[in-house]
Amino acid sequence: MGALAGRNARADDGPHYAERPELALSAVLHLMSRFPASRSAAVADAVVDHLRLLCEDPRQPACVRETADQLIGEWCAYGALTDEALLPTGALPS
Repeated sequence: MGALAGRNARADDGPHYAERPELALSAVLHLMSRFPASRSAAVADAVVDHLRLLCEDPRQPACVRETADQLIGEWCAYGALTDEALLPTGALPS
């Protein structure tokens, strides 16, 4: 599982979304911008984790929660498409 699974164990290591919920939105935008360069399943999984955080946070505007909810399926698919363990050899574009 991605960053969400270990979130509680690493609560002191990263951004404090509980105190500053806008940081979750900032983080997901940054992660999304890095995905094309890396095409990493780990980055896609982190995007999904952050989208879920946004969906579940009532302090986020409704439009942000709805958009995040709509994007989760797409980013799950991106993660699956880039997970080399799930693809036949040579299936990833270079």
